[in-house]
Amino acid sequence: MRQLLILLLLSFPVIIYGQKNKLQFSFQLQPEMTFHKDSYAWWKENSSKITTNLGIVTAVQYNSNQKFFVNVGLGFISRKLQTANILNQAALPPPKQSFTLELVTTKSVSYRTLLLPVSFGYNFIRQNKINTFVTVGFTGNYLLNTYYNSNHSKYDGAYKKNYWQGISLNLGVGIDYKIANKVFATTSFSYAPINTVRRDDYIQNHNGNGLALTHNYLNLNMGLKIPL
Repeated sequence: MRQLLILLLLSFPVIIYGQKNKLQFSFQLQPEMTFHKDSYAWWKENSSKITTNLGIVTAVQYNSNQKFFVNVGLGFISRKLQTANILNQAALPPPKQSFTLELVTTKSVSYRTLLLPVSFGYNFIRQNKINTFVTVGFTGNYLLNTYYNSNHSKYDGAYKKNYWQGISLNLGVGIDYKIANKVFATTSFSYAPINTVRRDDYIQNHNGNGLALTHNYLNLNMGLKIPL
């Protein structure tokens, strides 16, 4: 086992050197349009609503050849949903937990989420300075905490979650533009037609259990790609 570890450590620089022309690092701002409902209540009609949010994401891209590539990234976003729902104060953790009977409704809910995206891409137009591509991939959404803003400020605040919120299917299209030697400005759009959302135990549904605040989103990614 020790010999195998030594061999792997010695071979690591060789592997990196051999692949350095195939790896790119990117840092991107991620403005987002988040599509959700103004209320998920069961007793009244609800309508669609759009909020704008901002995230960041870094990624490493492996170019297997001139046409195909793989992206693996890490990011963060706070998705604010402006939605009115019943906040179950009895389900909140101490010291804000309360068993009083006043009606507490949310004004907004903000999901602070760690993003773990993996995507596969295809370059369909590749020229000297411009490269256009399409992508398909998945993003694991790990919920760090949730901030609740309600009509009773004593219950407002960020509450720790630390669990998997769900998985997104992402379809994207984008363009890279060469601005320096091997340095590209990159812009892309990505839409999540499927985005699973775990139920929120602090939001009450008709039978007193948690409620899933389902939503989809459209991202605009803007940033730089540089070689590794």
